[in-house]
Amino acid sequence: MGSYLFFLLILACPLAMILMMRGMMGGGHGGDANGHAQNHTAGNGHSRGDTTTSLQELRRQRGDLDCQIEEREAEEKASPVGGGRR
Repeated sequence: MGSYLFFLLILACPLAMILMMRGMMGGGHGGDANGHAQNHTAGNGHSRGDTTTSLQELRRQRGDLDCQIEEREAEEKASPVGGGRR
């Protein structure tokens, strides 16, 4: 009985991996002749027009973050960590 349980435990890992991979590929629906899933969109539901807007927003956010980084680096240079005393 114990050897059967051990054998089932060993089989559970590869079977779980196969099921998870199949789920990630969409269960075989919409695949090509080789079984590969076809992904016509980026998976985010955005159209081309939304991509341009998203890129502009991301660039604006990156500019804001760059400014914040520069400010904090300037503050760090102005006041050394630990107060400079020993």
